[in-house]
Amino acid sequence: MTKYFSDQNQLAFFFEPDTYGTGSQPANPQWIGLVQEHTPDETTNNIQIRYQGSTDRNVDTFANGVLDYTGIFNYFPQDWKFLGNAIGSIDETAAAGSHVISETNNDDLIYAGSTHSLLSFTLEDTNNLGKANQQFTRTFGGAMVDSLTATFAQGEVVNVDIGYMAQTGSLGSGTAITVTPTTTRPYLFSDSQIQIPSGTVYDNATTFSFTVNNNLEPGHYLNGSREIKEPLPMNRDYELGVTLAMDSDNARTLYNHYISGTIFNAMIQSIGTPGSLFVVMSGCKIDDMEVPSPFEGATEQTATIIPSSVSAVVHDSIVNYNAK
Repeated sequence: MTKYFSDQNQLAFFFEPDTYGTGSQPANPQWIGLVQEHTPDETTNNIQIRYQGSTDRNVDTFANGVLDYTGIFNYFPQDWKFLGNAIGSIDETAAAGSHVISETNNDDLIYAGSTHSLLSFTLEDTNNLGKANQQFTRTFGGAMVDSLTATFAQGEVVNVDIGYMAQTGSLGSGTAITVTPTTTRPYLFSDSQIQIPSGTVYDNATTFSFTVNNNLEPGHYLNGSREIKEPLPMNRDYELGVTLAMDSDNARTLYNHYISGTIFNAMIQSIGTPGSLFVVMSGCKIDDMEVPSPFEGATEQTATIIPSSVSAVVHDSIVNYNAK
């Protein structure tokens, strides 16, 4: 009997072919980033059946319900492929290594031949023993990004949480795939700043986080399958949360934006060893603000900002984010 240990765990992804939900794996496994944890959630939705005449108060029998494959993984980013997967499309410019991320809606197709507006991928999670036929490998096909949260905190590595919904799940025991790690250091707090509006740096920010939520719903139908046919993108939500060490340079300005309902643009900028990221948030409005008055210590000011639309540009050493 051999135990599985975390130092041999691996999570990688594959871009799927043009046909959604094949779960197939092209020849090029993709490095996600410096993965910290992956928590899949395989829900069987068992149906408990009771009926009259059974002569007791217990569950009498069970039936198989729908199968839902969801999960969340956390990683330190060395690139921003999954930001593109969350927002919509990634277009490569004439300059190699420049990636333009744009929104897609349900009347858009992510690429020719697709029937969906969000890019799909396959995840392979391996608990590796290094022994033939003893790996614990779960493969989730037809996955889409349900939510992404990127957090930039003072003194810390930038980290990203990805929530996903997948169509299929399977368990295997074969040889673990080989994926080439990216050795570039991840994005750091010291690379990053928040601008409100774009061009005005709030250099007293201690933490800010950007969230996109596609609010995916599982497309279960009467089609003879327990699995979903597809994830269904509902209304998209964006949120920018900012915590500031309250400062005379901008405390009143930000508060007045909140009270007066000012509409403004904002931008996240992160420029470091891995490359550069620019997230442009348009039509922003402060939805909530807290400015407590403590009896000691520095005063903090927090704001929850709702953008109307978002786009991003990334420059790094990867020639093509869409390469399969």
